[in-house]
Amino acid sequence: MFSNTQYSGKHLIVDIKNIKNENIINDIDQLKTVMDSICEKYDFNILQKIEHTFDPQGISIIYLLSESHITIHTFPEKKYIAFDLYTCREYPNNHVYNEIHNYIVEEFQCDLENPKIVDREF
Repeated sequence: MFSNTQYSGKHLIVDIKNIKNENIINDIDQLKTVMDSICEKYDFNILQKIEHTFDPQGISIIYLLSESHITIHTFPEKKYIAFDLYTCREYPNNHVYNEIHNYIVEEFQCDLENPKIVDREF
């Protein structure tokens, strides 16, 4: 099937639920370690890091990448983290995104949810 569709990248969206590693949910250093590890392993170029800790709990971290962005928003009271990675990189399949998803599941010790991987089109 022929398509004139042009892709601007892929978007990985993960709802991280029922987190067993509860210490990580409200620990900004551990969260940044997870994000830094992903960026290092997949050679994402970090342009800027923005972080905010909410009172009494919760954290938002945004990394602006030359490839686009990666974000984490935590909701400790619900044992939930919203994870988002958008990149304009072209990969032959979803293997990299599935690897990142599996790494997240391992680090947060959470229930395995299917990642949402969206092809973004122009």
